[in-house]
Amino acid sequence: MLTEIKNVRQIPDEGLRRWFIDKDMDLILWYEGEGEGPTGFQIAYDKRSVQRTVTWKISESGRSTLTCDGPYNKKRLIRLLEQNGSNLDPEIMKLILASLRDQLT
Repeated sequence: MLTEIKNVRQIPDEGLRRWFIDKDMDLILWYEGEGEGPTGFQIAYDKRSVQRTVTWKISESGRSTLTCDGPYNKKRLIRLLEQNGSNLDPEIMKLILASLRDQLT
């Protein structure tokens, strides 16, 4: 189950950052500021074998883009998130899963 790391180091000009971890994946969420919805996320999964990373961000123009660092298994990533992200805010899960389903082929 994904667990939030408290007191995560914040990087200037990156926005507010939250970080969740478990044995199989890391999830980083970026926010423009407190009380606002996520403006991006990065998921590193299969950490114990051939790690893959998927990044989603909203640009200044409002368009969203999703990139990955190589071949990925969309169904596996969604399944891992559904299994390990049950304690995440439901709106965050909805955003992440919708972004993956809509943009990854």
